Amino acid sequence: MAEEIDDQQEIQPKKSFLKFIILAVMVVVIGAGGYVGWTHFKTGEKQDIKKAQTTKPTASKKKDETKIVFPVEPFIVNLADRSGLGKRYLKVTLALEVRDEEKKKIVEGYTAELRDTILLLLSSQSFSEISTMEGKLELKQALLSRINHALGGSVVQRLYFTEFVVQ
Repeated sequence: MAEEIDDQQEIQPKKSFLKFIILAVMVVVIGAGGYVGWTHFKTGEKQDIKKAQTTKPTASKKKDETKIVFPVEPFIVNLADRSGLGKRYLKVTLALEVRDEEKKKIVEGYTAELRDTILLLLSSQSFSEISTMEGKLELKQALLSRINHALGGSVVQRLYFTEFVVQ
């Protein structure tokens, strides 16, 4: 019986020493990985800053890229109820991007026509059509197409949803 106790005492120190070695190796590996990751991300950040500082837009590019964002008053519409789940409402606020002041004046001159076109399209949508990201993108494209058609050409470059709430 005394021999069994001596054997167990000899095994105990070997196990704790082995655990200590494994723990030390893990700390060294994790520390080295952290150091490599840190230096990699820091140098990448410095390169991004250098690129941003060296690429300066020319004056002619600034002229060509002049854009005016024209906010449109919010729309609140009843959605088409095709599922029979009850009334759903959509509140949308839009912003239209035009290239210059001349096109902005065109948009301002057609405010009533634009509101009518947007209201008709929004109220014809159902919740299931606009509840997904793809549905919202399709709605955005349809709105842009109809707005440009109502304005008689390619006046509006982009359309932005600044507020989109379904209840």
